[in-house]
Amino acid sequence: MTLAAAVWAMVRPTRNRVTGYIAVGAVAALIGTSLAVGVGASGSLPSLADIGAWLASSEKGEVAHANGLTGDVDGKVTLPPGMEGHPVSVSQDGKTILVLDKETGRIVRIDASQLTAEQSADYGATGLQLVSGGAYAYVIDPAKGTVQRIDPAKTIAEGPAVKLDGKLGAAVVDPQGTLWVPVPGKGTVVPFVEGRRSTAVKVATGGHDLVLTLADGQPVVTDRTAAVMRVLSVTGAQDSFNLDGGIDDSAPADILVPASTEGSLVPVLARDSGTLTLVDIRSGHTTTAPLGAKGRSFGAPQVLGKKVYIPDESVGRLLVYDTAAAELADPVVVTKKAGKLELFVRNGLLWVNDQDNAAAAVINTTGKVRHIGKYRTDVPSARKPGDKPVDESVPTAAPASQGPPQTAAPAPGPSATAGGGGQPKPSAPGPMPTTQKPSASPSPSPSPSPSRNCDVAWEAGCPEPAAPGTPQAQSGNGTITITFAAASGVTPTRYVLRGLADGQTATPDELGPDGSFTFEVKGGSCDKQYSYTVVAEYAAGAPSKESQPSAPVRPCIAPGAPQGLTVTPAQTGHGGTLNWQAPSGADASVTYTVSGPGGTQTTTATTYTYTNLQNSNTYAVSVTASNAAGSGGAAGGTLNLTPPDKLKNIVHNDNDNNPLYIRSGPSTSNGKAGQIPGNSTPAVTVHCKTTGQSVTHPFTHQTSAIWGKISYRGVNGYVADIYLDSRFDNDVWDCT
Repeated sequence: MTLAAAVWAMVRPTRNRVTGYIAVGAVAALIGTSLAVGVGASGSLPSLADIGAWLASSEKGEVAHANGLTGDVDGKVTLPPGMEGHPVSVSQDGKTILVLDKETGRIVRIDASQLTAEQSADYGATGLQLVSGGAYAYVIDPAKGTVQRIDPAKTIAEGPAVKLDGKLGAAVVDPQGTLWVPVPGKGTVVPFVEGRRSTAVKVATGGHDLVLTLADGQPVVTDRTAAVMRVLSVTGAQDSFNLDGGIDDSAPADILVPASTEGSLVPVLARDSGTLTLVDIRSGHTTTAPLGAKGRSFGAPQVLGKKVYIPDESVGRLLVYDTAAAELADPVVVTKKAGKLELFVRNGLLWVNDQDNAAAAVINTTGKVRHIGKYRTDVPSARKPGDKPVDESVPTAAPASQGPPQTAAPAPGPSATAGGGGQPKPSAPGPMPTTQKPSASPSPSPSPSPSRNCDVAWEAGCPEPAAPGTPQAQSGNGTITITFAAASGVTPTRYVLRGLADGQTATPDELGPDGSFTFEVKGGSCDKQYSYTVVAEYAAGAPSKESQPSAPVRPCIAPGAPQGLTVTPAQTGHGGTLNWQAPSGADASVTYTVSGPGGTQTTTATTYTYTNLQNSNTYAVSVTASNAAGSGGAAGGTLNLTPPDKLKNIVHNDNDNNPLYIRSGPSTSNGKAGQIPGNSTPAVTVHCKTTGQSVTHPFTHQTSAIWGKISYRGVNGYVADIYLDSRFDNDVWDCT
């Protein structure tokens, strides 16, 4: 094992991202040392970085492998003839690397050890989708509505294609290899578990626009028509989150979500209004912020660390929203040209690629940008005789002999780096019209005359005071947290929050010019949305300045699942009672939906009773909690109305010499299944009672149409209840 591999094994990022990425610097330093002493020497191919990604260059008919730590290209594969100039998709989430030609339907497997692309299969259609995960890979034909499992190593079909009912949306595969396919026409998502189709999960009204996201390995569907996000499992939809704050005012096509995120935060962008919402599918918290920029050229956002990256495909760059600072940071310039930008997060790094451009980029959690020159030619490609095999397990930079890219990428600088590498913190841009580009920093205010002391006595000619940044609002459990960027230029004396409704309070009452720029609002109704502004007040007569309003949010989060559900049958059956406790933190605004026999019912109580049900059946029941912010997962149970057995003695048979017959049905016309001797009152197992032929006892003269269903010495059948009296016993249930 090389030095780099040994160190990387110790610091490879896990769920403890902070520890992992602090250590990445040490790895990079060691890699640099190893380069100086000869990694990539003559006669061997350099190792492909373990923390890297494959990036397509459709114009060249190539895929290049880039090192995530350095941004260097350390391997390149030429795709088969005929694929040059075609748009492709690269699937690198499974155990193999597959490339799909979107025009022809040809699938090619990349042999990373040989840097070749020789294994392929042709699926002969345009517009296909290729997805993989775990040990599974699939080809989706959205137009035909078919799902074809393929062998990821051989690229050939495995078994017949599965036809689904309707046109299909974009599918995802989770880390366990389960495929999730949206069928918008039916309002369902169909899972394929271990390669086999499972029961469709109902998520929306048929015809709604459905988009899938894989968030921290969990499938999430966004119903863009209803502006609702739902977490999925193979047993059904779980938590749901209503997308408020302006997202719900947008047309479905203008609501953008990524195909995957590495963490539990799912960014949602309404590109027509410039509203950004972050939904944490684990905690239920939502954070909403107006970007101050909007445009049809915006692509789906992606989140990494505390920053959200939004592709602006009109100019080949990323807008960067810093959630910690509640403001736009410097944009990241990638290509400087219009073009489709692909964003994905892999191994804790954000990758950006334009297939039709030489430039790409990789960004770490601190915002450090490394530009990638995909078209450089002095990189390893297919192995030649005498080359040593490529070791894929060792992270390494490009060979020391590699020079600068053939096509120079933009050098990192204040306009190309988002808060990383020791760059100075940018000033906050103010709200912008649709066509205006975010500036790296606002135009400076004119300097005051040396004779004026504007901090003591503001007067005409002093710099115009600035307003604070547009506030970012986060919904909490009974709270709203307001974060804003400080005003630039003249320092205010204090900040105050404006817009509190009756019954709401803000903590603190005011904020000084230094420290954390955060207010916490308590109070308010979950059924209402609230918007606030921040006012900067200045000394020496300078006018106060008010920010733009925050996006409207609710002082609540979607509740969790009800707790402690119990299901108790009624004493005589025919129904039962459900009892549960409210989810943690739930308030009076929470309502409960009870699902079971007869459909769904809504209640504000924590109990529900079923009546008039048939016995000898088992009913599945569930309870979900909801409020205006969304709903939680279901608490499920079973109402078992199988009649309980009871041991009873035969009665009124101690003075009759004739045997008591056990009938095969509740009538004397039914056949004899067995008999109980006369002049005896033995114990029998009574299962239940039912209505049959009316009979009269020869001695007591009691008449009844009730019959008992019994077992006696291995014989099962019916006995007239005039010999059981079960009709007077509430512990004996009706059979139905």
